[in-house]
Amino acid sequence: MFNTLRRLSVLAIVLIVLLFPTWTVALTPPFQVQVDTAWQAAEVKDVQAVLDSTVLAIAPYIGSRRLEPVLVKNDEKGPISLYERAANGEYVVLLDVNGRYWSQLAYQFSHETCHLLSNYDLAPNNVSKQQWFEESLCEAFSLFSLGKLADQWEVNPPYENWKDYAPELRKYVADMLKEKQRSLAPNLANWYQQHQVTLEADPYAKDRSLNEKMASHLLKIFTEQPETWAAINYINLGDDSKDKSLTKYLKDWYNNTPDHLRAPIKKIQQQLDVKG
Repeated sequence: MFNTLRRLSVLAIVLIVLLFPTWTVALTPPFQVQVDTAWQAAEVKDVQAVLDSTVLAIAPYIGSRRLEPVLVKNDEKGPISLYERAANGEYVVLLDVNGRYWSQLAYQFSHETCHLLSNYDLAPNNVSKQQWFEESLCEAFSLFSLGKLADQWEVNPPYENWKDYAPELRKYVADMLKEKQRSLAPNLANWYQQHQVTLEADPYAKDRSLNEKMASHLLKIFTEQPETWAAINYINLGDDSKDKSLTKYLKDWYNNTPDHLRAPIKKIQQQLDVKG
């Protein structure tokens, strides 16, 4: 039953991404955000403005993927995307932001949006043993998204007086990238071999510091061809099998991805020395 449902989900995702007219992305957001009214120390309308703006900033980089509406709640258990849907089928995303910290809000939201796009619910609870990679990918995507949000706010912010906040978005990213654990590994393949067992056992190991280092490499790779971020739509679509290796995981991702989006996946395989 699980495999049958998985195959149907994969087919639906591929059809949505490939067949939905690409021009509509420029006209409408790829999904709607609903903000829960119980928000701490910030006006709900302002939170809504930040999240709607973030959706528009990332829309050009996620292909034609459409998602069900996303219900966003303010909760100290976040940031997290729940596996359980809301009453009307909405995704449920919890964000842990108290106050008007727009950089943190956009950072957490874009990270969780990446999980939704990455078909996180087809590989729940680290069943693949490679959830650490998805976490790293979404960390990279969140940093990329903040840069694009800054670009947008420089010319078209939600409110005119928020235009001056664009440099703060860039500073938020720059400050994180200066952190020691985010420095690039001299040899990524050696780094992966050293931490493989830890990563497969706990996708958040060492307080996410391993995810953050891997994210720096992924950010560098995708920044070279930003349009290939749309490849995230095709991860976690591989058949469930006894082979839980990263080699199989990345090979499935590569095989399920259209040719024009495969370049970064190939580069990741090469840098990790798991070519398959």
